[in-house]
Order: sequence, then C-alpha cells, then structure tokens
Amino acid sequence: MSNEEIVLPALSQELINKLDKLFPDKCAVLTDEDRVIWYKSGQRHVIDYLQQTYDEQLQQDIVTKQV
Repeated sequence: MSNEEIVLPALSQELINKLDKLFPDKCAVLTDEDRVIWYKSGQRHVIDYLQQTYDEQLQQDIVTKQV
C-alpha cells in the first residue's frame, strides 16, 4: 500500500451498528484455534476502524459547518 491517504466514502452509524451486532467485540474462546482467533480479531478491527473513521468524518463535518 502506498503512503497516499485512503479516503473512504461517507459512512453511516446504522451500517456500523449492524456490523457491530454481526461481529461483536468479545473475548476469544480458549478452545478456538489461533487462526480462528486472528480471523475474528481482524473482523473486529475493521469495525473499530470504520467507527473511528465515522467519528472523524462527523467531527470534520462539524468543523466545516462552523467555518
């Protein structure tokens, strides 16, 4: 991946909430294999990233409207 900033389209809280329900933030099951734990962790990381990006987009929108 290059050093260019990746700009995502506008996100919705509704989408993030649905993904959060599908892939909840929960502790790993000790009987799961390492690969399953890594896979689930990756799924969750994407939702956390989308939430962070949404929050930044929302903040940027607020700042833009105030200027």
